[in-house]
Amino acid sequence: MTDNLRFFLSRFAKLTEEELDAFVAIFTPISINKLDHLFLENDLVAHIYFINDGIMRGYYNKENTEITTNFFFGPTLITDLIAVRGNSPTQMNVQALKHSNCMVAKFSDLDILIDKYSNIESIFFKFLEHLYLFGVMRQHSFIFDTPQERYIKLFGERPKVIAEIPQRYVSSYLGIKPETLSRIKKRIFKDL
Repeated sequence: MTDNLRFFLSRFAKLTEEELDAFVAIFTPISINKLDHLFLENDLVAHIYFINDGIMRGYYNKENTEITTNFFFGPTLITDLIAVRGNSPTQMNVQALKHSNCMVAKFSDLDILIDKYSNIESIFFKFLEHLYLFGVMRQHSFIFDTPQERYIKLFGERPKVIAEIPQRYVSSYLGIKPETLSRIKKRIFKDL
């Protein structure tokens, strides 16, 4: 698992062996069974998680409806930064869609490393920049694209979502009803 974590970090900045060892040392392996949660709405989140392998779904509850906001495929890092930094209960739920091997670290331990090693701070700046751009592009898509255009973009940009995620979650992620997604797929594939 630590090899995947090291590889993941290398995508954002070059770390020395000392920095890599220090980063890996704050993490502890955990296993999450299918349909179990990393955290639930109203939990206090004080950790950061590395998803080594598996798939997680981020969602919110609104008026007894689950609204899917993202899918996380390993290897990646995940937390609710708003809850961590605000020291407030999370509104997010993160659920395993298949058995997932993860690692967990206290965010306070990560903060200590960030203060000590500027390269680790650089990794998180670049990672947060990546997340910010993803969020803005998704927001633009909801403003400017039709549901069919959103589906086509998802198909092109994140084919693993289409291939591995149940349709009810995909439709929620796209902001449409499952029957609307079925009609969109029929329309698209009828033309091929």
